[in-house]
Amino acid sequence: MNRSLDSAQSFLERLEARGDREAAVLAGEFSDIQARSAAWKADGVCSTEAGSQPGNVRKNRYKDVLPYDQTRVILSLLQEEGHSDYINGNFIRGADGSRAYIATQGPLPHTLLDFWRLIWEFGVKVILMACREIENSRKRCERYWAQEQEPLQTGLFCITLVKEKPLNEDIVLRTLKVTFQKESRSVYQLQYMSWPDRGVPSSPDHMLAMVEEARHLQGSGSEPLCVHCSAGCGRTGVLCTVDYVRQLLLTQMIPPDFSLFDVVLEMRKQRPAAVQTEEQYRFLYHTVAQMFRSTLQNASPLYQNLKENCAPVYDDALFLRTPPALLAIPHPPGGILRSISVPGSPGHAMADTYAVVQKRGAPAGAGSGTGTGTGTRSAEEAPLYSQVTPRAQRSGTQAENARGTLPGNFPADQSPAGSGAYEDVAGGAQTGGLESTLLWSRWPPV
Repeated sequence: MNRSLDSAQSFLERLEARGDREAAVLAGEFSDIQARSAAWKADGVCSTEAGSQPGNVRKNRYKDVLPYDQTRVILSLLQEEGHSDYINGNFIRGADGSRAYIATQGPLPHTLLDFWRLIWEFGVKVILMACREIENSRKRCERYWAQEQEPLQTGLFCITLVKEKPLNEDIVLRTLKVTFQKESRSVYQLQYMSWPDRGVPSSPDHMLAMVEEARHLQGSGSEPLCVHCSAGCGRTGVLCTVDYVRQLLLTQMIPPDFSLFDVVLEMRKQRPAAVQTEEQYRFLYHTVAQMFRSTLQNASPLYQNLKENCAPVYDDALFLRTPPALLAIPHPPGGILRSISVPGSPGHAMADTYAVVQKRGAPAGAGSGTGTGTGTRSAEEAPLYSQVTPRAQRSGTQAENARGTLPGNFPADQSPAGSGAYEDVAGGAQTGGLESTLLWSRWPPV
C-alpha cells in the first residue's frame, strides 16, 4: 500500500478505536488547543501592535481579532498615495511552506479599497467567502463585488460582474472583472450562502465541492487563495484546514502520525481564532475522515498501480478535476511539502512563533495554525469522529462540553457561548465581548 494511504488508514483506525469516548476525547483535545493558544499570548511572544495603532483600529471589524504582526499581510500598493500598509489579514502556510492562503476579515465600508489592494497586489485569482453580508440581523461583511448592471468603483479599482451561477444549492460562483490602471484581470469568488456563524454545515459535501472548485479555478498558479468569513477566524480556518489536508492527500504527503490536532494548532499560530469552536473542530474530523475513506475505498483495487505511478487515485467527483501532472509531483528534498497548487519552488517559511486571540463566550476555540499533521499526540489520544449533527438538531451538549485543563495550570475558558461573541469596531464604537488574553507557549514548527 502507498505510504500516504497507509497513514490515512492508520488515522481512520485510531478514530475507530475511540468508540464511545469520542465526544470526551474531542472536547479535551480542543480544550488543549485553546490552552496552548492562550499560552502563546500570555507570554507576549507574539504581538498585534499594528492592529492596535490608532490609525488602524477603525479597520478592524472586531476589536479583539487583530492580525499577528509576525504573519500579517503588509500592503505596498498605493502607499505612495498616502494609504496605510495595514489590513486585518494573515498569511497561512500551505503544505509546501509557501504562503498558500490569505485569511482575512470581511471588508468594512471603509476598507473596500484595502481589500482590493490586497487582491491585486498578491495576484489573488480565487476568493472563498464563508458568510453572508447579513447574518442574525447584523452586518457581517460589506459587499465588495459588483452586481448585474451595477459596477463597483473603489479608488482606482473598477469591478464588474461577468457571470454569476449557483455551484449547488449552498454555493454561488461569481466571475468578476477587475480593472486597475488600464489592466484587467479575472477574479473568481465562491460564496457559501448557508454556513452559520460559529457553526458548521450539515454535511461536508458542498464545502468539499467548494474547495475542489477553487483549486480547479486556481489552476497551477502559485498565488494565494483569499479566504474570509466575517472575522476571518472560525469558518475561514475550517476551509484552510480542509484544503491543506486535501493537498497533503493529493501529493501523498500524509505523515505516518498524521494529527488534526497539530494541523489546527499550527493554523492557530498564524491566524487568530482559526477553527474557532469545538463544533467546527469535530466537523473537521468528520470531513477529513470522509475524504480518507472515499480515497481508500476507491483506490483499494489499485494499490499496486498507486505504488508504480506515485499518484493517488480517486473516482470521487470531488477529485476528478485535479490534473494528473499535479498528482504526480515528486517528494521534494528535505521533507518540504509541495502544494498541489504550487508546483514550483516553495516560498519562504514564515516565523515560527505566533499569538492567539482567546474568545470569551465561545466554546473554547480561538486561535490559529497550520502544520503537516505530525505532532506529539500518541495514537491512543487520537479522537474519533462518527457524525456531525447541526447544533439546532442536537438535544444537548453533554460530553461535547467537557473541558480539559491547560498545560501549566492555565484553566480553559469555560464561559458560555454567546450568539455573537465578537467585539465590533465600527467608527470607534465597541460592543460585544471577545476577550484578548496573552499567554505563552512555544510549539515547534511542523
